[in-house]
Amino acid sequence: MNSQLQSYLNLFIAAQDPNLSVRTLYNKEHQALLFLRYLDSRNIHTLAEFDVNVVYEFIASLEYSSQTISGFQFNIREFFDVMHDNNVTSLSGRTVFPVIFTNKRDRILSYYETNEVRSLINCIDISAKNGVRDKCMVLLAAQTGLRASDILHLRFEEIFWDKDLICKIQQKTKLPVSVPLPKNLKILLIDYIRNYRPTSDEKYVFIREESGTAYSASFLYVVINHYFRKANISIGNRKHGPHAMRHSLASNLLRENAPMPVITGILGHKDLNTTSKYLSIDVESLRDCCLEVPHEN
Repeated sequence: MNSQLQSYLNLFIAAQDPNLSVRTLYNKEHQALLFLRYLDSRNIHTLAEFDVNVVYEFIASLEYSSQTISGFQFNIREFFDVMHDNNVTSLSGRTVFPVIFTNKRDRILSYYETNEVRSLINCIDISAKNGVRDKCMVLLAAQTGLRASDILHLRFEEIFWDKDLICKIQQKTKLPVSVPLPKNLKILLIDYIRNYRPTSDEKYVFIREESGTAYSASFLYVVINHYFRKANISIGNRKHGPHAMRHSLASNLLRENAPMPVITGILGHKDLNTTSKYLSIDVESLRDCCLEVPHEN
């Protein structure tokens, strides 16, 4: 991360009450760090003459519950208060977020039909600059269900080319996951590695051209969101990032009658209870399971 952005993070951490719990302090630092990494991914390295719309774009990239997102908003509001008090920016926290709303019942996962996902993938021009890289990332999200952090921190040693598998320890859960490597994705990955990846000894498959380091997890949202817009897919109230790809894969597998243990394994969940939340977005399948209400004689 840029040294200027790191200085903002240090300033924010120094302003915290040391009597807060370790967990609270960690959450504040972690959420501020994710925001600053997002700025870095957008090549924004200063808060001077800052466009506040970037904050809202960052919030839109977060694919969490409404309650968790409101927590980010409160922390970023505080972050800008600290920056304002230290004359870093003219934007105060209340200027950025005058009102913060939380809907504690907002737990619905976003889902896209197979044809919508196909349209998204087909609009990626592999002859364009970074086209092969972008298509590899999007296919990993759409066809394997890996989380953004696991895609952008995919290591060479985790790809088993001879077995057509990706096997890794998930960053979020620390649990192992093994997912099939489809032939089309395998061929494209080989093309990217041989012909488009910057020359580097870095252990990660995807690296920044300018620094040779791995991308932050928010970068994949920027990529996928760009192609959603390019493909002219009607988003509505649905989220439109890598988690939406993951949710869509789970629901489409369910529609194809894939066994729940198989879906659980692909998504890297600990048990079936976690995977069962994906049932809530497969409305048509649930309707098929409904019994007719008997009429009284």
